Amino acid sequence: MEEKKKIVVLGGGFGGLTAAQALDKFLRRNKNVEIMLINKTSNQVYLTELHEIAGNRIPPEGVLYSLETALDQTRIKLIVDEIHRADIKNRKLYGRKGEYSFDYLILACGSEPAFFGIPGMKENAFTLWSHEDALRIREHIIKMFKAASAETDETKRREYLTFVVGGGGFTGIEMIGELVEWVEDLCIEHNIKRHEVSLMVVEALPKILPNLSDSLIEKASNYLKKKGVRILTNSPITNVAADSFTLKSGEVIKTHTLIWTGGVQANSFVANIGLKTGSRGRIEVNEYMETSEPGIYAIGDNCLFVEKDGKPMPALVESAMQSAQCAAYNIAAEINNKPRKPLNLKLHGNMVSIGAEYCVAEVMGIKLTGFLATAIKHLADMHYLFGVSGIGFIMDYIDRQFFRKTRNKPMVIKHIGVSTSAAWLAFLRIYLGYRWLMSGLEKVNSGWLSAGDKLVAGASTSPIGPNTPEWYANFMEKVVFPNALLFQIMITLGELAIGICLILGLFTVLAALGSIFMNINFMISGSGDMWFLVVSIVMLAGAGRSFGLDYYVIPYLARVFKRFVRRGEIKLTV
Repeated sequence: MEEKKKIVVLGGGFGGLTAAQALDKFLRRNKNVEIMLINKTSNQVYLTELHEIAGNRIPPEGVLYSLETALDQTRIKLIVDEIHRADIKNRKLYGRKGEYSFDYLILACGSEPAFFGIPGMKENAFTLWSHEDALRIREHIIKMFKAASAETDETKRREYLTFVVGGGGFTGIEMIGELVEWVEDLCIEHNIKRHEVSLMVVEALPKILPNLSDSLIEKASNYLKKKGVRILTNSPITNVAADSFTLKSGEVIKTHTLIWTGGVQANSFVANIGLKTGSRGRIEVNEYMETSEPGIYAIGDNCLFVEKDGKPMPALVESAMQSAQCAAYNIAAEINNKPRKPLNLKLHGNMVSIGAEYCVAEVMGIKLTGFLATAIKHLADMHYLFGVSGIGFIMDYIDRQFFRKTRNKPMVIKHIGVSTSAAWLAFLRIYLGYRWLMSGLEKVNSGWLSAGDKLVAGASTSPIGPNTPEWYANFMEKVVFPNALLFQIMITLGELAIGICLILGLFTVLAALGSIFMNINFMISGSGDMWFLVVSIVMLAGAGRSFGLDYYVIPYLARVFKRFVRRGEIKLTV
């Protein structure tokens, strides 16, 4: 019997897990292969959400997803070990727990921070590139607020309360966005005035978020500035000490908290594995993701792939996953004696969350900001999680993102207002809105906006039934029937408006009152629905502030009203 081909995927991140699962899929009919996924831990760390741990938005385990669960129902063997040496020629990997031979290898070890030789940066700055990094930052920030609350020296207190992010790329802006929201809670908790806290982003390039369009950069910058963040561009850091750092301009900024997100490079182990490398230690690959050594592939942040236009493949999650699919397909093609396929990179866009309450996104050429961009980002995260493990990981994600209170006011806790159980009203609200919308559309299709006799005959909602009170029947005959078209239009447009408002969670209380009024009206005529009435009453309990626009609109209107009152344009006294 022919010996089985051994395929090893080294690294269980976005690319590694995708590659392993793709290999299992492409080789499902080939029983003569053995697939191993080697990772340092039994969990995948959702690296793109580390800032949420560091900023105390989600619980410490919020970025950990079980590889065992993801690999369930596959023939992939998960090995938890840390590889410290590789023998490329003899096709062996050496770990702390054992050695592993392979016929094919996919390198998916990710990247690590690049310090660019800046003196003191590695020794004195915090990095945000691992679960441990995120926890360390979170604990340090809490420690700084505690120290500041007990400090009487104003200079030292100011140093404790100065928080700087070095690097204005995606990770840096996401990190400062979390701090913008968290410091509000920390100030209350430690009795510190918000204006005492300094938040800063330092970027060497002329602008932050250079991969986004200028309009989105401007919106992100304006949002941060309104929140009190100082943004320094064209400001390379030249030296870092334990309690300060120096800019190229000569300005010295005193702080105990510099979070470095200014650049990444290939994992040191991969960069020194013995393969041909290029910029920042990344391994050069061909269009099939194969390295200079046949049978060994590199993907994601580990590889240097130059597209036809001469641009290197960006270090993004989509890049990692697409290059992983390509490498897996080509290994399977070689084993099955089929032609290989080159990588055809198709990136759909970028999304940057600036805290839980704001986001900027560019998806398939469409620019989005705010609530909609945030929703798209959550959907993108859930799309990936569904792909690797189905509904289970999605439920974990929803629980961690929306129902596990860590900050005093994470986004959905604020949406909910009183308790997490209120969030479930959103589903009921949307369904009620859907029913109203369908009812209104049915009337439109039936000609309620044009024919003037529907209230009298042929209507799905008859105004007079066998149990209709006499006073109501008289009202209908004397007022409504002579103006049938007007009332038809009012009812139809009312149902459509109620449906849309309930679905969007916009002016929900008014929509609920309208729903109650119309239901009572229909019930008096003998054609109402008790379910509609009961659910409409429930909607009065602030259902629009749970995953709805009321969360933003109502506070805004309240501020506008208050401003008019303060200006004396509205008198509250008689």
